Amino acid sequence: MSDIGFSTLHPAQLRRFGRVFYPAGLRLQKALSAHVSQDGNPDQLVILEHDPVFTLGRNATPADIHMSDDFLAAQGVSVHRTDRGGEVTYHGPGQIVAYPICNLRGGREDVGRLVRGLEEAMIRTAADYGVVADRLKGAPGIWVDTARYRTGGGLEKLGAIGLHLSRWITTHGIAFNVRPNLDHFRWITPCGFTDKGVCSLASLLGEAAPTLEAATDRLQAHLTSCLALDLQPVREPSRSVSALTWRRGPAGPEVLMMLRVPEHGLWWQSVTGMMEPGETPEETAHRELMEETGLSGTLRPLGLSHSFWVDPAIVRFPDAEPRFNTEICFSMEVAPEAPVRLEPLEHSECKWCGLKEAHDLMKWEGSKAALKLLETWLAQA
Repeated sequence: MSDIGFSTLHPAQLRRFGRVFYPAGLRLQKALSAHVSQDGNPDQLVILEHDPVFTLGRNATPADIHMSDDFLAAQGVSVHRTDRGGEVTYHGPGQIVAYPICNLRGGREDVGRLVRGLEEAMIRTAADYGVVADRLKGAPGIWVDTARYRTGGGLEKLGAIGLHLSRWITTHGIAFNVRPNLDHFRWITPCGFTDKGVCSLASLLGEAAPTLEAATDRLQAHLTSCLALDLQPVREPSRSVSALTWRRGPAGPEVLMMLRVPEHGLWWQSVTGMMEPGETPEETAHRELMEETGLSGTLRPLGLSHSFWVDPAIVRFPDAEPRFNTEICFSMEVAPEAPVRLEPLEHSECKWCGLKEAHDLMKWEGSKAALKLLETWLAQA
């Protein structure tokens, strides 16, 4: 049997999301690893795209990040320490992140085989687009001699690997660069290497580089093959909208924040709601605004959609299968003098807040990101 990947088919479920904020991705992995650890449950392959973030592995030091916290915050890049192996790396839009959450017990107790399978899937994906990538001894991931593609090139990393293993359950995974912002890699010592660079399909191929969607299709197929995954049916994510409700106050923009009743979580939020069958996201936003507040307003898309694991401690489900939701974000401007009529079964109190106070009250990453987008739009309007 080849030592690259696995050859015996193993049941698995594929979950392919779009944008997932990094802390939500950590919660997602924790939930799925607990699920996979139960005998009889299939492995999970999660494919997604993260917001701009530097992640520090167990071997990373603060010196691996070259820019100040204030600079990174101004650029919209967050920093998170993780339990994976390796040093510091970058995730962001234009990069495919894949998390193989696998139970290696029962005859597959070979992390090296898994690593080689992940590398092989990335090598084959690169080859699909005419890019020659290979392994480098002592440096997990895949590497390209970029002198093949441009003058003055050298050895650069196209795909990174960082895994965590606990009781033979794997988390974290790979990052494959299609068209991320490579400038962000210059703000760190990527994967601990000071003498090697980072490349992407776009930096190598220019206009001939594939779209993120097309490259994801290819990587997904190769991961399924190299890891010998027998894909099983999976429940589709539910869908919701957020309608960040605001008005023009005497001292500047004010955001409506409402406190959820204890049985619904007891946190502050603006208007959100689940989409009903046959509704468009825009129709849901207007309906939820009226039902939760008695208000109507002017809707504007924020260009943000993100997915997350739904905590069963907050929403009860009839079985133990993990649930996920995809939320589409809008802003909703309402008249300054319009009265708010709360739905008492959902929210116990409300208040109009300045942008900073609203941000400080918000619990979830998606809400904070939506507020940042609204703030940027207001500054430019």
